[in-house]
Amino acid sequence: MGNHTTAGAATVNLLDGRRVLLRPLKVEDADAVLVLHKNLPEDDRYLRFFTTRPGHLEQLARQLTEANTGCALGAFDAGRLIGVANYVVSDDPHVADIAVAVAHDKHGVGVGTALMRQLGQIAFSRGIHRFTADVLATNDLMRQMLSDTRWPHTIHREDAQVLGVEIEVPEPASITAKAGGVARAASPPRRHRRDCRW
Repeated sequence: MGNHTTAGAATVNLLDGRRVLLRPLKVEDADAVLVLHKNLPEDDRYLRFFTTRPGHLEQLARQLTEANTGCALGAFDAGRLIGVANYVVSDDPHVADIAVAVAHDKHGVGVGTALMRQLGQIAFSRGIHRFTADVLATNDLMRQMLSDTRWPHTIHREDAQVLGVEIEVPEPASITAKAGGVARAASPPRRHRRDCRW
């Protein structure tokens, strides 16, 4: 997947040859974020939220588009939001919790991996060096995405159903080299910015 990056946004090539825009979510994207999550099939909702009936989707859409405690990116295909990835900084300012959701009809073409790589570049530039996530043991798509990033990560079992994942976020030049794209110099850490630009 090749990419081109400008001012916090990137155009990337997916595995099927399609070019999509990755950019920080804005307040006016809230309705599209809500639609994306509401339209996830039951199985996808369960893998993302650990329940088939999450009751907080409107609140989630607001949180993702206001990005007050982290960063949220959207993947747009001809204007349609097809994926979202976000992080929220934990108590340790070098660690952030991540989540990813991709429209069901766009699984398997690299949307989640592209979002994750872009999110990693932004996170590293802000001094974040590790992502964490709780993942259902049956979430093969998330585990495949982790493999596709080729980032060092460890997985440990939280309980019979949930895995705890820790992902080392590499330097941006390393992320881009592994993605086959164009390297971009990292900016100094900016942990307190409220947007997702470098």
